[in-house]
Amino acid sequence: MSGGPTPGAEGHGRGGQGGARDGGHPVPGTEGPAGHEARAPVDDRKVPWRVFLAIGALIGVLGIVYWSTAYEESGTVMLILAAVLGLWIGAYLWLQQRGPVGPEIEARQAAGESLAAAGRGVPGAGATEVGVEAHYLPHASAWPFAIGLGAATLANGLVLGLWVVVPGAALLVLGIGGFVRQTRRRD
Repeated sequence: MSGGPTPGAEGHGRGGQGGARDGGHPVPGTEGPAGHEARAPVDDRKVPWRVFLAIGALIGVLGIVYWSTAYEESGTVMLILAAVLGLWIGAYLWLQQRGPVGPEIEARQAAGESLAAAGRGVPGAGATEVGVEAHYLPHASAWPFAIGLGAATLANGLVLGLWVVVPGAALLVLGIGGFVRQTRRRD
């Protein structure tokens, strides 16, 4: 026997391309050549608000324990403030998730369903066919790192002196300019 693939086994297994059975139907849990067309898009808007509420509640409990054991006001205030901010963001995300479904959201859901039904599954491709404009996200870039490094250098320069402020401000301006120039050029 030869060690080659058996007839009809193309696309099966981990190393197969396309992941299709007989007739071109996708194997459950696999991806096609463009990426994510094996399943319909998943609506996972519950995860962020649950995470923020859990973090807020945990920090709130830590704040209460800290207050009852340390007798220090500033640390207690900071922990309680952090808990309130986490709970606030969680509540906002929860309200956004359960809010009324408007015509824009219905159009986006219809666009996602039509893409999944067509078997394309490529995000943004064909979304304008149903009247919904695809969202633009900039490509991966090093400019945000330059912006952060420039801002941190500038902030340290406020403490250390003018000799650190000038390079920090220059790097910050360079980073902002590069990022703006890159995001205006849509490929």
